[in-house]
Amino acid sequence: MASAENEFIYSDINFDEPQPAVNRPEVIIGIVTTFMILAWACCIFRLYIRLWIVRAAGLDDLFVFLNMVTITAGCITTCVAIKFGLGQHILQVEAWQVEGFQKSFYIMFATYACSATFIKLALLFQYRRVFPHGTMMHKVVIGLIVFTSLWGLVYGVMSWVPCVPVSDYWMTDAPDKHCYGFGAHHPKAFLATFESHTAINMLLDITLLIIPGFLLWREGGTRAGQLRLLALLTMGMCVIALAAWRLQTIIEHQAATWPTRDPTWYGPISIILSALEVLAASICASIPIFWPLVSEGWGKIFVTQEVKVTRETRYFDDDDEDALTNNAHSRNGSTVSTASKSANSKDKSSHYRDTYILRQVDPLHGLEDRGCTSRRHLVPKSSGENGRSYESCLYYHRI
Repeated sequence: MASAENEFIYSDINFDEPQPAVNRPEVIIGIVTTFMILAWACCIFRLYIRLWIVRAAGLDDLFVFLNMVTITAGCITTCVAIKFGLGQHILQVEAWQVEGFQKSFYIMFATYACSATFIKLALLFQYRRVFPHGTMMHKVVIGLIVFTSLWGLVYGVMSWVPCVPVSDYWMTDAPDKHCYGFGAHHPKAFLATFESHTAINMLLDITLLIIPGFLLWREGGTRAGQLRLLALLTMGMCVIALAAWRLQTIIEHQAATWPTRDPTWYGPISIILSALEVLAASICASIPIFWPLVSEGWGKIFVTQEVKVTRETRYFDDDDEDALTNNAHSRNGSTVSTASKSANSKDKSSHYRDTYILRQVDPLHGLEDRGCTSRRHLVPKSSGENGRSYESCLYYHRI
């Protein structure tokens, strides 16, 4: 068992434990690659919209791209680490594999620390676009950007330079190692570094989820927009759940040091959850950018054209009330009539001096006689009862 104060202890006390499902190579590769491909697809759609459609790229897009580069390096290294014993007991692998695993873990965690910072900065810079400059929420976002940057800088340095020189981190036979933080050789300091980083990371995730909640009550918001935001918040809750789960695994086995020091056996679950957390956050940050275009295109696949036909009738008798009460049959009977114009109908020039007709035919109220517009087709005049006549236009509204 690991010493409580001074050193790590390696033993075979856990050899009788059943192999967790996440320790199997096919599970590790399947989960990591699937979510990495999905996250890259969302990121590419996002960058396409921002760079080529709206041409309004910002720092949030830059940090999303940096996040994907670093987490991809970490995911690839996770898959490579399988041949160095990831998923097996560390006492059952060879010495060259132990050194290879230490190098792999060094890259995995350092890239994770960077990507966790980048995706949070991407979301914060995205929030900065939403809230008006000078408002309280805008100032809160700026403060969080500063805090997140400092948090990422401190833990980034600790993860990239855990020992001096750095090679001491994976050199098993190096004498008098000078390591600290993530490379510390004292269980308490080692565990405290992992727990503090993970705890702050989860608190920042919770804060990033609360901020867009204020948009639910923004004045002028639509119900559809609120539903979309609720869906996004639900996805954000999944990210927090992954971060909390990862913290629980670190505490349970004390950063792979309890009941014995076995990072290759207890590490896979925490490593996979780290990757899933960042990849899920990347998806959440990208979907709001490209989804409007995708949903519009998706609708066109099933509905190519929808036409609404409206028919309006305009009487030319001086007594409109009489026409409406006494000539109902005439109105119904002339739906598709193509009879010749009635002799007692008013002339065309008088017809187009009517302001109602002008609004329907020419929205600019021009003086030119245009008849019905290209989408409003004139049905010829026909005679109704009592010698009264009228014209009608069929209006085709594209929806």
